[in-house]
Amino acid sequence: MDQQRHTQKQLDNMDKHSSATASTHLALEIHAAKVYTYSAFHKFKQEAIFSIDTCRTGGFTERGELEVTTVKDSTRKKNFEVVYSPALSDDTGTRKASCSCTMFERTGILCRHIIWIFSASGIKTIPEDYVLNRWMKKYLRLRIFNTNGEGTENMQVINEKQIAMSIMWSEVHEAVGLLRDKGIADVDSFSAVIRSFKQSLSPLGEVLNKNQQMEKFLNCTACEVVTILPPKNSKNKGTGKRLLSAKTKAMVLARKPKRKCKNCKRMTNHDKRNCPNPFTAHTPLCEGSSEPEEDEGEEEEELESEQE
Repeated sequence: MDQQRHTQKQLDNMDKHSSATASTHLALEIHAAKVYTYSAFHKFKQEAIFSIDTCRTGGFTERGELEVTTVKDSTRKKNFEVVYSPALSDDTGTRKASCSCTMFERTGILCRHIIWIFSASGIKTIPEDYVLNRWMKKYLRLRIFNTNGEGTENMQVINEKQIAMSIMWSEVHEAVGLLRDKGIADVDSFSAVIRSFKQSLSPLGEVLNKNQQMEKFLNCTACEVVTILPPKNSKNKGTGKRLLSAKTKAMVLARKPKRKCKNCKRMTNHDKRNCPNPFTAHTPLCEGSSEPEEDEGEEEEELESEQE
């Protein structure tokens, strides 16, 4: 904020003691350099230069007292209509003009097309209706007026209550400073005087503490015995493991080493207790599992013994 204020003061001083230089021979630009600030004049100067270099008259029609001129803009490669009233307005005594580009309505600066029409019509100063106050040098700082309409620049407003409050605070601080060299009895007596005066200023005649103020505001009394206690602190982070999806479970199961099930005699990831067919001695081979050769030899020996 200090940097912004410093920059604002620099710009105000520049606009007050200096004037911008016109870049063209247009009388409108010379007038703009006298009334506009530096930032506003820079925008107006660009439009004035474009009006000379890129704008040309394309057509002309009349609509009663209004003149409609088609202005060709070679930069934008487009035609714009400027409605111009050569007669003076009865309200403001200025000539009116409006353009289809609506630059003045958006930015408050005349566009190159209206500047072209004003220059062709012989207007040497910008009409008052097209010079906004926020772009003018003389409106950088406005006077401040009070409720009676009097200027406050050279007027001293004396507030008797504010002065009395300042004097009272000075006396209180001076009294507290004198109590530093006194005993505890003097401090207690001074505090008693302040409390009694504070009690007399209270609308109820008494000073309420924080709990009493809340009871008065809520229109209820606080319970002597508190039965509802705040909940115990509970951990809400790291209390349990996340649920695994079916795909994750299958991937974890596939990474486990396979072992032989004593029930189905297969090399799988389950044992006898977790066998899917606990009552069947032989089950189809699980996908991806193979039966060892020693198991085939054992089965053949068992069959031979049964035949004998």
